[in-house]
Amino acid sequence: MSDAEEEEGVFYGGFALFQLLIFCLVRNRFPKLYNCRKSVEELNCELSERKWGMFSWIPGVLRVSEDELFEQCGFDTVSFIRILRLGMKLSLMGCFVAIWLIPTYSSSPKDDSNINVIDPLDELTLGNVPTGDSRIYGALVAAYIMTFTAIALLYNEFFWYISERHKFMSRNSPQNYAVYVSGIPPELRSKRAMGDFFRFLFRDSILEIELVKKISEMNDLKDDREGIERHLAHEIGDFEDDGDRPTRLTSSGFVDAIDSYKMELDECKKTINTKIDGLEAEWEEHEQKVAQAKSANEPIPEPPENIDDAAFVSFKTLQSTTTALQLLHHKTPFNLLAQEAPLPKDVYWGNIGINHWRLQFTSICAGFLTLITCVLWTIPVTFISTLTKVESLKERLTFLQTISDNFSLFDELLALVAPIALIQLTNLLPVILTWFCRLEGHIGENQLQASLFSKLTFFMIVQVFFVSAISGSLFDQIDALADDPVGKSVNILATSLPGQAVTFMAYILVKSTIGMSDELTRLWIAIYAGIRKLLPPNKTEDERAEDVTFINIFTFAPLCNPGNLDFTALFSDVILMFIILFVYSILAPLSCFVMAFGFFCLQLAYRNQVIFIYDPSNDTGGKLWPKVAGYIIVTMLISQVTIFGVFALKEGSVQSPLMIPLIVITILFWRYLQQQHFRVANTLPIVECHHVDEENEKAEMDYDFVLGAYKQEALVKLEDEENDEEKGSVSEGKVKKKMEPKLRDAGLVIKNIANGDTWSDKEQTAENSQMSYPNQHFGYDPHAAMYGNGMQGGTQMQPMAGMGMPGMGMDPSMGGMYGGMPGGMPGGMPGMDPSMGGMYGAMPGGIGMPQAYPMI
Repeated sequence: MSDAEEEEGVFYGGFALFQLLIFCLVRNRFPKLYNCRKSVEELNCELSERKWGMFSWIPGVLRVSEDELFEQCGFDTVSFIRILRLGMKLSLMGCFVAIWLIPTYSSSPKDDSNINVIDPLDELTLGNVPTGDSRIYGALVAAYIMTFTAIALLYNEFFWYISERHKFMSRNSPQNYAVYVSGIPPELRSKRAMGDFFRFLFRDSILEIELVKKISEMNDLKDDREGIERHLAHEIGDFEDDGDRPTRLTSSGFVDAIDSYKMELDECKKTINTKIDGLEAEWEEHEQKVAQAKSANEPIPEPPENIDDAAFVSFKTLQSTTTALQLLHHKTPFNLLAQEAPLPKDVYWGNIGINHWRLQFTSICAGFLTLITCVLWTIPVTFISTLTKVESLKERLTFLQTISDNFSLFDELLALVAPIALIQLTNLLPVILTWFCRLEGHIGENQLQASLFSKLTFFMIVQVFFVSAISGSLFDQIDALADDPVGKSVNILATSLPGQAVTFMAYILVKSTIGMSDELTRLWIAIYAGIRKLLPPNKTEDERAEDVTFINIFTFAPLCNPGNLDFTALFSDVILMFIILFVYSILAPLSCFVMAFGFFCLQLAYRNQVIFIYDPSNDTGGKLWPKVAGYIIVTMLISQVTIFGVFALKEGSVQSPLMIPLIVITILFWRYLQQQHFRVANTLPIVECHHVDEENEKAEMDYDFVLGAYKQEALVKLEDEENDEEKGSVSEGKVKKKMEPKLRDAGLVIKNIANGDTWSDKEQTAENSQMSYPNQHFGYDPHAAMYGNGMQGGTQMQPMAGMGMPGMGMDPSMGGMYGGMPGGMPGGMPGMDPSMGGMYGAMPGGIGMPQAYPMI
């Protein structure tokens, strides 16, 4: 190791230690900076309430159990921590292997093949072993030990992941009870037609069908309304600050800003509601035409142009959801294709319903752009890699020698630049690759992040590892290559490639120490938050809580908005650490000690941060973990092929062929996992679904968490959105609290209530009744055991006090039939609820209870 490299290590280590000490001193004094989850009410949890001393936080966060992290910090967090722990276990095994590899390599005799290996650290690598030497057998044994250890640990991790993943998939979460259906044929683009189709398959398990609408005009109006609301809130904030009524310039001159924006907002709301009414009338007319066509066995009419070929279908049971995802729904490829639904808040509505041909084209374009970028990225990565070779660089570029002679610290500063520059270059990658991923038309944030992870990992492996290793190896011997490029390149790679361990150890040290201390101290976060306080808008509480972003790169966020942990970038960094570990645990075993330290530092830092800082609401349920596991196996194969090549360059005529069985074993292990493990990890077994559904039915689970969750926000009428609690109206398929006491008074607690877009579960035709009524609607609540169809209102109730003849009532606003007559004993007086616009009969036995949710 050169003096510059020693000073580089001392600098990074000392700076990281200084930052860590500062963090220990101030962490309890600035809770808004270092305990955001406690400071922000929505993020508060039991773990964030725990207090530790200046240094006791280190064992404290390490002792927090995985179950606690799972419940309060999310499954993504636990899966990330487990991957870091897996890396640390493998690193410790590498440290054990290093016990005999280091003395084996360092005791090698010198000959023409290793005469140029003079650096003390390089003498501890495989590059110091002469060609054809029997010491290569030690490296071969180490490769087998590391591979079998990795296979055993990864196999056990799969069982853990499958168990925890199934727990997550059993939760009452919208994406667990809904599927996204694309490629809907024109004849099925109505709720009635889609309802008939899925009801044929799943009978009474359909909860809700939300057809996606093409409503660009409504989206623009929604944006306009939100802009007016922001302006209004800002002007009100001005008025509260100085007491003077603000003014604004309009076509009529200067007017009162608050009154003006209020009037503008009212007009905007009226316009939105009027257009929504018109659209709903158009869609309702189409539904009626579909119903008439079905009754007359006539062809289904063409749907309106603003109805897209996609929908979100919600189910009442996990069993139905799981089955729907695995069935082939249509004979035509890409028609009625069911996919997992993303979280409602993560849906990219602009990508919903994109034609599959366009998706294929954009996916190819994104892949091509990624490949071109990867090739061009080689130029800056190669240049940065050469910066670590200060002496060689000064020999090639003579002006650097002049600077070095005049400035004594130049060599040290140049050596410090390389790892920092490489890290900053990799930090720029997600911004560029995210733009490529957006071209692919993903319907949700989860799918985009999975694509981004694959691209980032590809870049890390190709650019940061291979380009850095090979370019750094060849740069030192560029003169020799010019004389004999073919003959010399083999010997140079055999000796210099192991010697690149110093570069990667420096990278890992910087990433783990400086990265850990930066993450903990949050110095840049504090600076950005301070700048955010100075940037407009900042008059109101809502404005001060918003992020301000410039050119999609620099984001200034307040301390009250810590954001989500970027697991995509973190996992791609970890994959790079795994490939360095697998390769250099054999070529340069000293690196294992650095790798173990790096994995430990990252685990310590991020355990603390997920407990006290980051918002876990964007938890995907460990969706990236199977991809990470797959890439770990890929890194094993890459390392084995690399080691095979180094053995061949070292003329290990026996050792290099013996690496082939190891490569075959790893491929067979990968194929074995792909047969069932990946599938089981992503699918909840039907038996488990059935057990969960039974428990939910016994507990009378309500569906508020999914009802209306996938309705387009621009189609929500504004009076419903604002006055639900006040009026007790139905908004986005939810019954508000004001109605619940009335229903309980009648002997029922209605749990399953949908909006007007919901399919009924039990439908009878008018011919099944003794009387016929136009536009008859039906409903079924499995938890309340209530059936209603205008003739048999409330004949099955829990509790049931008696049965009698049904009555009828007409609710023109809801388009439903309601009725009730007393049965068994005198009934209560009927009542009017103006907010619902319906007539309800409150009888002791619940006879003729209102059909609580309107149906198609």
